[in-house]
Amino acid sequence: MSARRFRTLYANDFSPSKQMIYNSSFEDADSIFDSRDVREVVAADVPAADLWTASFPCTDLSLAGRGAGIHAGESSAVWPVLALLEAREETERPGHLLFENVMGLATRRDGADFHTLVERLNQLGYGVDVMRVDAQHFTPQSRPRLFIIATGATLGRTIEVAAPDLCASDVRPERLLQAMCARPDLNWHARRVAALPVRTNFLSDIVENLADDSPRWWSKERTKYFLAQIHPSHRRRADEMASAQTEQYAAGFRRVRAIADDVSGVVKKRSVVELRTDGVAGCLRTPKGGSAKQILFVAGGGRRRVRHMTPLECARLQGVESLPEGFSDSELLFALGDAVCVPAVRWVLDHLFVRERADAGSANEAGLFEANAQLRGRSAVRS
Repeated sequence: MSARRFRTLYANDFSPSKQMIYNSSFEDADSIFDSRDVREVVAADVPAADLWTASFPCTDLSLAGRGAGIHAGESSAVWPVLALLEAREETERPGHLLFENVMGLATRRDGADFHTLVERLNQLGYGVDVMRVDAQHFTPQSRPRLFIIATGATLGRTIEVAAPDLCASDVRPERLLQAMCARPDLNWHARRVAALPVRTNFLSDIVENLADDSPRWWSKERTKYFLAQIHPSHRRRADEMASAQTEQYAAGFRRVRAIADDVSGVVKKRSVVELRTDGVAGCLRTPKGGSAKQILFVAGGGRRRVRHMTPLECARLQGVESLPEGFSDSELLFALGDAVCVPAVRWVLDHLFVRERADAGSANEAGLFEANAQLRGRSAVRS
């Protein structure tokens, strides 16, 4: 099964630097990209399309975020998008919606934000499916994301829905099913989905081969300071990497943790480096500070070398093999940290469409009923 390809008709992002990167990447960008705040956009500005996508900010929804919720702060940008949908005639609304955000949307605040969003989509005539897809099934980056797939089942389209056995899987883990079970009254438009693929590449596969004298490598003094900052529980593994005959790769982020002093035993919060040595990088972030830049630790043959990941390496973690020229590292890293992993989204698009049949109206209703009935039954069993 291969993803259906789309032609972009309209794009919106309230960021001058992202607009410049977009413009340099796509020939038709000038006629497509709208850099206004989405709250200033009106329905007439957006052309009719088969699919609308939205990756609204996770700032107020992520576990590391502000916790303000979906009705406040930057994460509230989803509501103007839904207002644009509501302002259109039903027959002019897209048949499919695809929203992407962090898993915190489904789990924080006991799922209240998640349920509010699904309920609103139902009110607009969409049945909702949800999937958890981690980028590490496609590229060596740990990036679990929640995908909300909305299908306009009541917009005059005939769709066949195969209601699955709603049991925990890598696509719908137990905590996600619990969030669905908490509101079996909502219109859940579940699909049968294949298991996520097994990744075949590793961190070492995306690393640029930089010369030893590249200015990107940190100095001896800075490297020494880095090594001293490695979390106590990770130091042994870092030493094992250095003593290996061949070079090995690890990714790291600086974090503030409560660490016991080696001598006094007193626990204090301090900045430490946590390493991933399983061949997978951590989740890319927007580099608003030094601690948000991912670090590459290369060790072997008695050597230890350290640097930040390059923009091209980060692009490869997002499934992109090239970058536009003329931009600073910060500009590129900021855009990549906010981006979606391309092969992960393609996999979701593969499962977005179900087989259409001219006579599937009754089957569609039966499928939706069966999916909701399974949720109610599951909820009753759990209670």
